[in-house]
Amino acid sequence: MINLFSAASGIIAYGIMKKEGRIGLFIPPTYERNYPPLGTPALSGFLKSKGMDVFQADLNIIYFDYLRKNRLGKLLTPKYKSEKIRKKVYYYKILQSEDNGRKFLYGFENNPGSSFAFTETILSSDILFRYIQDKEENPFVRFFHKEVLPRVKDENISIAGLSITCPSQVIASFTFGYLLKRYLRDVKIVIGGQYVSFFKEELKKKRDFAQFYDYIIFFEGETPLFELADSLTNNRPLSDVPNLIYSDNGKWITGGKIAYEDMDKLPTPDFDGLPTKKYLDSRKKSTLSFETSRGCYWNRCIFCVDLPLPRPQYREKSPDLVIMDIKKLIKKYKTKRLIISNTAYSPSHMRDISKRILEEGIKISWWAQARFDNGFDRDTLRLAKESGCETIGFGLESINQRVLDFIGKGTKVGIIKRIVKDAYELKLGIHFQVIIGLPSESVEEALDTFGFLIRRPEAAKRHAAYNPYFLIPKNRVFFNPEKFGIRIIKKRTHLPFRYFYSFKHITGDIGRDKAYKIMRIYNAINSKMRSKQRK
Repeated sequence: MINLFSAASGIIAYGIMKKEGRIGLFIPPTYERNYPPLGTPALSGFLKSKGMDVFQADLNIIYFDYLRKNRLGKLLTPKYKSEKIRKKVYYYKILQSEDNGRKFLYGFENNPGSSFAFTETILSSDILFRYIQDKEENPFVRFFHKEVLPRVKDENISIAGLSITCPSQVIASFTFGYLLKRYLRDVKIVIGGQYVSFFKEELKKKRDFAQFYDYIIFFEGETPLFELADSLTNNRPLSDVPNLIYSDNGKWITGGKIAYEDMDKLPTPDFDGLPTKKYLDSRKKSTLSFETSRGCYWNRCIFCVDLPLPRPQYREKSPDLVIMDIKKLIKKYKTKRLIISNTAYSPSHMRDISKRILEEGIKISWWAQARFDNGFDRDTLRLAKESGCETIGFGLESINQRVLDFIGKGTKVGIIKRIVKDAYELKLGIHFQVIIGLPSESVEEALDTFGFLIRRPEAAKRHAAYNPYFLIPKNRVFFNPEKFGIRIIKKRTHLPFRYFYSFKHITGDIGRDKAYKIMRIYNAINSKMRSKQRK
């Protein structure tokens, strides 16, 4: 059996402890594995600071280790999958490799029970509960029974928190919750995370989903989870707990007011119990997640999918407290690399923190995401580079000014070119993030972006990530599609948990097929450019 709650980076996890009121935090499969999601470490650090007994486990890492060592690994092969699925008529039509031309966007989707299309369909199907229990067809049933449930039982938890970031984790989470409710009947199950926040209203309409969980926490979870645990322990009314949805006489009820955390009152993330040495970035180097702010200081892009509208206000952690956190992470986990998971790192905050890193003589490499903000002057980029920044992932989206204005990016082509030039001269890496087929975008306008990147060796060297435009619910385009030149295609079957919506452009002429063609052309030329650079 895999050691579920093993030591992490020399830090001994709790082991087997018999304590009442213990909280278990879990990262369900399947998701990215190149860095630890920050949800459970943030919760763990907060709850421990309040004196609570907490452990966490990355079931996603454990699951992929299990697949590599177990015969179930062959389920990942397309040949086996197609042969196996066709024998099971009852759910074969649901499991699709693509939805209206949408191929797997993420590698972790390519696993039975994890694709976005499968998830959104089966959640509204009358065979959902049959599939959840099917140990032959649901690959997570056997995994949880063999590798997880016996160890969770030994941990003597009273609350299990499941952090669901994206659709690929939903079926595994619901399977785990369903089994926990039958294996450990006294444990209360809480779900939270980005996916839950997106679909909280849809989840409230599903009374029968109470077979999978007892409570829903949406948006930020530190204070709500603490107050929920405290209310359950001391028999206090749940109606006062913020950001909580709970069941009352068979109906899901939203509890107290919406609460957002004061960043300066949040402790350092706690990664104890997580296999920190197994989170490897593209260079196979161990990386931890960290944040210096929450929310987006710009918050005007029409396509943003970070959280549903209305989104939380922007908050920063003071530079002095950020420095204290970084020092603690380096000392405790011996980490040398951080991925700053801010939605968008503001130039002023980056500048202040970079200065403090240099003043304190901290040796750390880091990576962050940002927008092409004029505040990123040459001096700010220089400070970032000198403080250990290797790469900034900039949301370019397009280099055409009309398109930039239309999608609400709030920047100018001249600013973008100046930042790229400064970063290149400073030898600071840039990762360009590009969307093809944006609302109202023409082929000619998309080719402006294509040409801009092709003419720049730094784009080939540092890579540019191209993605086709996808319409995702609860952003500005979704709520007012015709204003942005989009017509949503209505389906015969209503899928309340649909994550990608089919649409047509009213203005603009880049459909999904054209977007993929442009991407293939760029990748082919880019590959040749890289080959020349290596020579």
